Amino acid sequence: MPAYYDGVQEMIALLKAEEVGFSKVETDTTRLLLNTFVDQADSDGLSIMETQLHIDTDLSLSLESRRYAIKMRMLPPHPITFKYLKDLIKSFNIPADVQRDVQKQVLTTISDYDVLTKEQLDRLKYLLNVYVPANMVLDIQTHAETSTAIKLTILTGMTTYVQTSIPAKTSWGGSSDMHMVMAPAIAGTTVQTTINAKEGD
Repeated sequence: MPAYYDGVQEMIALLKAEEVGFSKVETDTTRLLLNTFVDQADSDGLSIMETQLHIDTDLSLSLESRRYAIKMRMLPPHPITFKYLKDLIKSFNIPADVQRDVQKQVLTTISDYDVLTKEQLDRLKYLLNVYVPANMVLDIQTHAETSTAIKLTILTGMTTYVQTSIPAKTSWGGSSDMHMVMAPAIAGTTVQTTINAKEGD
C-alpha cells in the first residue's frame, strides 16, 4: 500500500475486507498450477489426468499409487533392455531384485515379504506384463524368513527339529520336512524352528 494511505482508516478497512477474497484466489490459482504436475496434483487433479489417459478412478487407492499408475501410462518410448527394466522398477519405488535366466527364458523378481506392499506388487505386475516379452516366463517371488526358540523340558529324551517351507501371499504349493533326533533326556532342551516362506505368482 502506498505511503500516502497510512492512517487512512477507510483504505485499511477496505484492504482487510478484500484480503480474504484475494487469499482464496491466490490459493485456487496455485492449486490449479500444481494440478498440471503429477507429483504435486491433488485428488481432483489426478482424476482429470486419469480421465484423459482412460484410467478408472479408484478413490480407495492412495494418492501415491494413483500417481504411479499415471506415470506408467505416460512413460515415453524406450528400448527395452534388462538394465532399463531394473532402473524402471527402482524408479517406481519397488523393492525387488531382478534376475534373468536367458537359457530358460525366465525373468525372476525377489522381494522381502515384510517390505513389499500390495500396491507395490500390483505396480510390479503391471510393469512386467507391459515391458517383458511375451515369450518369457515371469516369476514374482516374496521371501519371508523367521526363527523362534522355544525352551521346553522334555522327559522322553527326544528333541525335534522342524524345517518348514510355507507359501507367502500366493503360491503354487508348499512342502514340509521333519527330522527326528534321539538324544538323552535333558531338562530345558531348546527346540528351534526355522520357517522359510517362498512365493511364486
